[in-house]
Amino acid sequence: MKDWKRSLRTGCTYAKNLFYGYPFYYARQQTPQQSHLYPYLWCESATAIPDRGSPEIRKNRLFNLQLATSKIHQLQLNSGQIFSFCHRVGDPTVENGFQEGYVFVGGQVQTGVGGGLCLIATNLFHLFLISGCQILERHCHSIDAYGVDRFYQLGQDASIAYGYKDLVIRNQSAVGVQLRLQVLPDAGQVISSLWGQSPCPWQVKVNSVVLQELPSPWARGISGWIVATQRHVCDCSEDLRAKPRSKSRLEKLAWQLDYHIISIYNPCGDRSEQAVKRS
Repeated sequence: MKDWKRSLRTGCTYAKNLFYGYPFYYARQQTPQQSHLYPYLWCESATAIPDRGSPEIRKNRLFNLQLATSKIHQLQLNSGQIFSFCHRVGDPTVENGFQEGYVFVGGQVQTGVGGGLCLIATNLFHLFLISGCQILERHCHSIDAYGVDRFYQLGQDASIAYGYKDLVIRNQSAVGVQLRLQVLPDAGQVISSLWGQSPCPWQVKVNSVVLQELPSPWARGISGWIVATQRHVCDCSEDLRAKPRSKSRLEKLAWQLDYHIISIYNPCGDRSEQAVKRS
């Protein structure tokens, strides 16, 4: 029954993407020999790799991160092209080389194949958010399972579930860019960066605000949250190329709201809390 439902869900998701025309614009080419064509750093995002779980789980998590990274690093995104996390990484199954790690299922922390991939998705979402790329699809985690020890800022994470939840963005600039992604085990970090053929054509400001706390009904539960994230962008390419980017001049530029999303994290109960402690 689960396989039947999963196939149906995957088929519906593909049909939806086809309706929007996404597959026709997917970025498909990794260009390791052409990095010199992208000399301008647009932005960079760093995410700490959680040091949780048994030695086997930590090893598997790192393996999954590195496998996913190999499918994304140095991906070329021409003007108008689309990045889809699920398209690039594929279905995280044992057959596709992925291993078991911690995942969120039904508001609980469980073990499943492909655990850890949400860390990469979260890192990339933050990168695309601060770079000004168009966000076409993004989902937050269902719960704030790790509380103050979370590896992301509330409202700026991304959850992935193949055939159900994806991270999809479009390079809406007129400039070709290259996406670079690295896993640094010794530093305990995932670092991504976006490099352009010319300087970034805009400035970006991102702000996430907690609107409401959702208290857990369980005595030892973890609260949930409602968070609003907004991005303001100002197209200042011509002005900024002519003069230095002073703080006073940036304050006078016309900022426009171009992205707004509400993230809802449900409260966790005792069983989720225990799972987090074991992780």
